Amino acid sequence: MEAEAMESKYVRIAELTENIDKLNELIALHSATTRNSSMIKQYSFKRDEFVAELKELFKSLNLKLEVAEAA
Repeated sequence: MEAEAMESKYVRIAELTENIDKLNELIALHSATTRNSSMIKQYSFKRDEFVAELKELFKSLNLKLEVAEAA
């Protein structure tokens, strides 16, 4: 039972990192092309939600997540 919980935690970590990566790409795209601040804010808000969830998952593994500012 514990192995299943750990496996699902690792799957969720992978999903979150993939989603964060995609959102970073969308933010960069809109920043470089449309400069649509509304879309950028929406993507940034969702990315921040994913990062917060990821931090909690890492905390449960006794790890600390530090997020670098996007270039």
